[in-house]
Amino acid sequence: MAVATCFRLLATILLLAMAGRCYSQQMDHIQLSRIADSLDNLTQGVQAQAIASKEVASGIMKIFTLMATDHLVCERGWFKLRSSCYFISEDTSTWEESRQKCIALNSDLVKITHDNEYNFLRDLAKGHHTYIGLSDLQEEGTYRWVADGTVHQIVESWWREGEPNNCNGCGPNSSGEDCVHYHSPNDGLNDIACDTKFRYICEKPAQLGWNFASVLDEETPTEK
Repeated sequence: MAVATCFRLLATILLLAMAGRCYSQQMDHIQLSRIADSLDNLTQGVQAQAIASKEVASGIMKIFTLMATDHLVCERGWFKLRSSCYFISEDTSTWEESRQKCIALNSDLVKITHDNEYNFLRDLAKGHHTYIGLSDLQEEGTYRWVADGTVHQIVESWWREGEPNNCNGCGPNSSGEDCVHYHSPNDGLNDIACDTKFRYICEKPAQLGWNFASVLDEETPTEK
């Protein structure tokens, strides 16, 4: 009788222990599930905040970009195209003198980068031979933009027919033609001796501002 009672008590204790373990495992599972849900919610919250912050930052950048584009201006006497300002001189100088005069104006001889700019400068120079910032002074036949030293890949539509030719047909005493100007009225670029005196075109970046007296925004310049 006593033995049977002991076995029943032992069995009861084992059952209670197993039940407690199962309950503990069930609680652990519930807690882990809750923790996983919390982590998911936290991750989603962080991601949403990151996306919102990125959208806000992108919106702010767009606003600043629009403001910058709308308020880029040039000083009186300069003509604006996109983000650059251009100045055409009324005096004439050699190519190097022209460059130094541009530098004194916080600019440099113009660098042409695309057809729209070429057409704009062609109109600006109408009726005048004008120096631009292109030469092969460093290496014969390799034309570089003086503003940044980059090599000019010849765009045939910009040049007069047969140019550049380094004074083809000139006499033996010729020093050659190393500097480039816009040739008017024959309409196109031409290489010329650098000591020839022409007008010149300077270029510099447009600036943010609202108080300049005169602003010309991508307008075709009037003939000077």
